[in-house]
This record gives sequence, structure tokens and C-alpha cells, in this order.
Amino acid sequence: MFTKENIEQYFNAFKNEQIFLMVLGAVAIIVALIFFIGLKTQWYKGFALPLAVFAIINLGAGYANYKKADFLRVRNTYNYDLHPELLRTKELNRVKEMNQNFTVLIYVNISIIFAAAFIFFYFKKKDENEYYMGVAASLFLVAVLSVAIYSVLKSTSKDYDRGIIEYTKNIIIK
Repeated sequence: MFTKENIEQYFNAFKNEQIFLMVLGAVAIIVALIFFIGLKTQWYKGFALPLAVFAIINLGAGYANYKKADFLRVRNTYNYDLHPELLRTKELNRVKEMNQNFTVLIYVNISIIFAAAFIFFYFKKKDENEYYMGVAASLFLVAVLSVAIYSVLKSTSKDYDRGIIEYTKNIIIK
């Protein structure tokens, strides 16, 4: 049975996931700076670039979603009792769109994994330009992490989605 506690738990888990993204982004920025400034080889400089972009994206998205989570939690717990039709129309559409975005991001990152592997082995075979090998290795790592993160986010939102559908299945919207 879908309850207010499920809504609270979903958004608290969502906030924790966003905190994890922000911490991961901060660690990635530090590692990228160490690789770019501290380690002077071309491979590490190449590795630092995609890692820094990944960090900036995760910090920005994590912070924005973290700030939005409390507002959504309060709105949806309020709508649970007083306006369950809004759960079905607004919240369900928001969650479905978010799941579609996660699916697209997962497929994009899977294609980046294959492209990074191709680039890495292409430049390794030619035995030149370690910078591009570092970029490819970093892209591979970042894409694998992204697929894992988006898969977890998608699975938790799918459970929430099912709960809303079950709770609002008898509501008639005019």
C-alpha cells in the first residue's frame, strides 16, 4: 500500500542520492586538479579533462535536485490527502519524464563506453599520443559510473511510480 511514508522515504532517498552525487563531484574535481596540476604526464592531463566535466555536471545537477527535493516532498505529501488527482496528473508525469530521461542518459553513456574503448585501443595500437588515451580512459570510467548512478536513480523512481499508479488507479479525472 502506498502511503505518505513512501513519499517521504522516496524523497529522503532522492536527497541522499543527490548528496552522493555532490560528494562524488567534489572528489572528482580534487582528483582532476591533482592529475592536471600535480602529475605532469600527458596521460594524466587527458584523464583530468572528462573527469572535471563529470564533476561539474554532478555538482550542478546534484545541488539543483537536492534543493528541489524538499519542495516536491512537501507538495506531494499534501496532495496525497487533499488532491490525489494531482499525484496522478502532475507527479506521475514528472516521474515518467524523469525515467525517460534516465533511460536516454543510460543509452548515451553506454555508447560513450564503446566509443571510449575504441579510442583507447586505437591510440594504444598506434603507440602515440597518451593524452587521448587518458581522455578515453577517463571517459570510460565516467560513463560506467554514470550508467550505475542513473540505473539506481531509475529503479528507485520506478518503485515510486508504481506506488502512485496503484494509489491513484480508482481516481476519475474530469
